[in-house]
Amino acid sequence: MEADILQAWQSATFEVSRLPAQLVDIAEAWSTATEALDPKQDWMARYGPAASLKLVLRRELDVLKAAGLVDDLFAWYLEEMQAAFALVAVEVESHLDRFEAASQPEKLPCMLNLLNDVGVWITRWQAPVTNVFEHVASQSATSSAKTSTFRKAFLAGLYAVFPPRFVPAFRAFLRILLTYDSPSQAFLASYPRVMATLITILDRYDPILFALIYEEIEGKVARECQAQFAEKKLDALVRWLNGTGEEGGMATGVMGWVSGLYAGGERRGGGDEAKKFLKPTFSRFEYHIHKILCALRTTDLFDMIVAYPASLPALEDLKVCLQKTDQRSALVARLRTDIAVRLLQPGVDTRDIITTYISTIRCLRVVDPAGVLLSRVADPIRHYLRSRTDTIRCIVASLIEEGNPLFVELSSSDARLVSDSRDEAENYTDPKWTPDPIDAPTNYRKSKGADVIQLLVSIYDTKDVFVKELQVLLAQRLLAIRDYALEKETQNLQTLKTRFGEQALQGCEVMLKDLQDSKQLDVEVHARLPTVPLHATIVSRLFWPSFQPTPLRLPGQLGRAQAAYERAFSASKSYKRLRWMPQLGNVNMTIELRDRTVTTDATPLQAAIIELFDKQDTWTSENLTQELKVTDAGTMRNALYFWSNLGVLASMPDDLWRLQEEQHAQAGSAEAAPVHVMEDEQAAVQSVADKQVEEMRVFWQYIQGMLTNLGALPLTRIHSTLNMLAPGYKGKTVDELTALLDKVAAEGLVTKTASGSWKIVK
Repeated sequence: MEADILQAWQSATFEVSRLPAQLVDIAEAWSTATEALDPKQDWMARYGPAASLKLVLRRELDVLKAAGLVDDLFAWYLEEMQAAFALVAVEVESHLDRFEAASQPEKLPCMLNLLNDVGVWITRWQAPVTNVFEHVASQSATSSAKTSTFRKAFLAGLYAVFPPRFVPAFRAFLRILLTYDSPSQAFLASYPRVMATLITILDRYDPILFALIYEEIEGKVARECQAQFAEKKLDALVRWLNGTGEEGGMATGVMGWVSGLYAGGERRGGGDEAKKFLKPTFSRFEYHIHKILCALRTTDLFDMIVAYPASLPALEDLKVCLQKTDQRSALVARLRTDIAVRLLQPGVDTRDIITTYISTIRCLRVVDPAGVLLSRVADPIRHYLRSRTDTIRCIVASLIEEGNPLFVELSSSDARLVSDSRDEAENYTDPKWTPDPIDAPTNYRKSKGADVIQLLVSIYDTKDVFVKELQVLLAQRLLAIRDYALEKETQNLQTLKTRFGEQALQGCEVMLKDLQDSKQLDVEVHARLPTVPLHATIVSRLFWPSFQPTPLRLPGQLGRAQAAYERAFSASKSYKRLRWMPQLGNVNMTIELRDRTVTTDATPLQAAIIELFDKQDTWTSENLTQELKVTDAGTMRNALYFWSNLGVLASMPDDLWRLQEEQHAQAGSAEAAPVHVMEDEQAAVQSVADKQVEEMRVFWQYIQGMLTNLGALPLTRIHSTLNMLAPGYKGKTVDELTALLDKVAAEGLVTKTASGSWKIVK
């Protein structure tokens, strides 16, 4: 044992004696290696660019490797590199100064110079890592880790020395770069390291590049799609983004531009690999195109509705964009706002509102075939149309007006009968039944699958109001017909039957038959009295709308012709008696004056007035009223204005009217005869609204009693009370009650309070 201890002691003594010599070798190797690897010094200038550091420092590296100091040397190298970034900072500041001072054409070379110099620093400082430390490392994993550690340290130092003004300068550089078809076209051959450097720093600054591409997408969409509705734009925008292949060996489109940029770097490999790497980014670009186009089309949607059907391609694009971006709520909010501001205004004609509503229905069914958007947008239009008194009349007139969109809709072959506005119970046993969409409103079922006419009729609770208005309109058109030409009206009625049903339009059938019978009777009368210049339309009073009572006594030859016609009719139909409506009809007249002849069409009242002037040249309006038994002074004034505007009568002081036999007498007067403005007259055929108010008059006593005993009451309370207590009131609508209250309010019997209640005027 003592021998073993002695041998160990001698061995330790020998090692200690050798240690000073090894330390000297290690110190010399460390000094030589650090001097050669100092980042502040350019080893290429010292040893030449073709030199290999691993050969120059082979002995030193072997010594340090044997001593286990290679990792320490690598750590020292990274620390010295961080300290050397002060040199890079000075160079970066100098380049940025030149960039900011340069003119626009010179900015690109300035930034290229900066990026190239950064690339020089990367190459100079990475070479020792590649040639020295990776060579010394015993395993590839270790060498790869050292390269990764170096890159992280280098980029951290580089980003630390970039001043805040580098970001706007780099953004301006990328904006210039985007003007080239390919990034490589902007990189000059004198800057070989620009591409690799750009790819390196884009790891941190790629949001700037992508933000610029987003801006370019927004500008592209605005330039090519703003107020352009006649062509589809979405497909062209997607092709612009994705490219259409390769031209001149370069991929096209934004995708080709970006993938070409990344494929030019050292880390991304070929173009296919770059596209695979950037696929999520390109998906976001494509989504942004759909989002911006959807927002633009949403802003212009009201104009697209007005321009329909020319805007159909743009609507197809909007449909696709909505499916990808789901901006339905924004579309509904914007369109409702535009409709309220631009359409639902007192100055807009009811016909224009109805036409726009029809276009809205068709446009939104293109965008959303399920009809959810239409249900959400249509409510304000429907409520506003219901509040207008002439809505029904305008809709009905459009139904039989050739060339009107509603007339085309009415004549469609797949038309169905119009039903009342009632919720239909869902048939859950139907195998085709589907639940409502998640964003469907409460009234969704009412508009689901309904055509345009059905949606217009459903504005009101029942289709009966339209049938009554159809009867009024048909009566007006039939009374205006000459020579009993009924072919057009018969065809219109047959078309209306396909939508409203034969039973609902039986009254219209009777009206047409009355004119057919009138034609036959007129032939019989003129066979007896061929010289009577009168053709009568004989109607069945119970099947025609009510006529406004306007008394009129026809004088002279008009009265004689009327009496002769009545006698001839009695001879043919002895069991019937005619009741004349002298305010209706048309008289074709030829008036022979001294110096001229006037031929015109006039009403019976106008014809009666001018015939009285055949007896004497001067009349007062009061005398004319008494002579003709006319009760409405406004109607009399209009008739006198009619002849005055034609130059047949002249107005004189003291309400005198004189026959103007000679035209030159008026021309020679000091002042020209004034042109009179005709006043609006009450329609000869009583309107549906007036008739409804007249029918509701029977309930006025009940309403008066309620308001007298109970005080002011809201409309709903009055309506429900009448439903319970007033016989015959059931089936009446709130609209009819409102019309009655408005009528009696105009007569000063009731008034509406600030809270919306009604009270008796005391």
